[in-house]
Amino acid sequence: MRTTVRQNKAECTGCGACASVCPNGAITMKPDEEGFLYPSVDPALCISCDLCEKRCPVGREHEPHKQWVLGAQNKDKAVRAASSSGGVFSALAANMIAQGGIVFGAAFDEAMKVEHIGAFSEDEFSAMRGSKYVQSDSAEAIAHAKDLLERGIPVLFSGTPCQIDGLLACVKPQHQQKLLTVDFVCHGVPSPGVFASYIRELEEKRGQKVVAYTFRDKRCGWKDFSAVATFADGSEHAGNQQTEPFLRGFLQNLYLRPSCTQCDALRGDRRRADITMADLWGAQDVCPGWDDDTGLSLLMVGTQKGRKAIEACGAQLVTFPMSTEKLLRVNPSIEKTAQAHPKREAFFKGYKKNGFKAKAVEKLLAGPGRAERILRRIVHLPKGALRRIRVLIGKMKK
Repeated sequence: MRTTVRQNKAECTGCGACASVCPNGAITMKPDEEGFLYPSVDPALCISCDLCEKRCPVGREHEPHKQWVLGAQNKDKAVRAASSSGGVFSALAANMIAQGGIVFGAAFDEAMKVEHIGAFSEDEFSAMRGSKYVQSDSAEAIAHAKDLLERGIPVLFSGTPCQIDGLLACVKPQHQQKLLTVDFVCHGVPSPGVFASYIRELEEKRGQKVVAYTFRDKRCGWKDFSAVATFADGSEHAGNQQTEPFLRGFLQNLYLRPSCTQCDALRGDRRRADITMADLWGAQDVCPGWDDDTGLSLLMVGTQKGRKAIEACGAQLVTFPMSTEKLLRVNPSIEKTAQAHPKREAFFKGYKKNGFKAKAVEKLLAGPGRAERILRRIVHLPKGALRRIRVLIGKMKK
């Protein structure tokens, strides 16, 4: 009787496709000791149809395809201010709602958990704006999107490249005509359990419940973004990329999902989404005339369907042609997978005992001390120099 979907757990992206297609509801997504969601199979409900394994997208090869690359910005300053980059997602979502469709994306719930939700109006999809540097639970959303498409209802589904891969593995080709998929250049996904533990630490220190969290607040500008936690009494805790511990750990790959280091099949021109979005980092050098530090988007459009969707947003967006070649230096995630931080194991060893501790993270991410720097220099000295040091030390002991 089946007890798991993939024999190698590290390959699982946690997209939830297996749980979405299980005909008997035998699969649920449960957190492991690192706080990441993995499929758990109930042997009493499993009918051994193997549909979960057949639909699992992991390991499938995808053909490269030509991409239409451009920079873009929403004309509405208020939308840009509420968005991580240029506000393109809002334009796409508004158009889908206007067509009578449903928009799926990641949002915080009342418990500060990130999950995929469906929206029928602009008020509802506004919660999807802004980056969520936590892996969302998308299994139920994939199942709902699949059902809606089978009924002929248009759907815009946004998510990580692996979530889009999982969705497309579940939806039959004949039902994908009205599906618009949007992913983004993904740095990797941190553990939901680690983020939840971090929020608890903030609440314990302040004695207040966290009611909102923004990973990409633009109060200091688009490039020097801040992470801001808002408490029930209206007070805030804010920090930037150098001072906010959870954000620092994420950006340095301290607690990314294991599968994030092996997702080459969904990078570069092999992405499966109709539209891939990213920050247009380096704009001050490659397109300074467009850079007002309120946010610019880089768009990589891989299908005709995606191109039509962008063109339909013409009244809401300004667009200009771009090339990714000059941007790879400042945004290597466009083509390269993340590399786990060398102290990842040390972090999770402490996390399993004590949860997220900001001081422990700061210590792990701190540069080497004076003694460690000296030791590193000695280790890399030529053999002859090492022999002379040993002789000198021997003479000093006499």
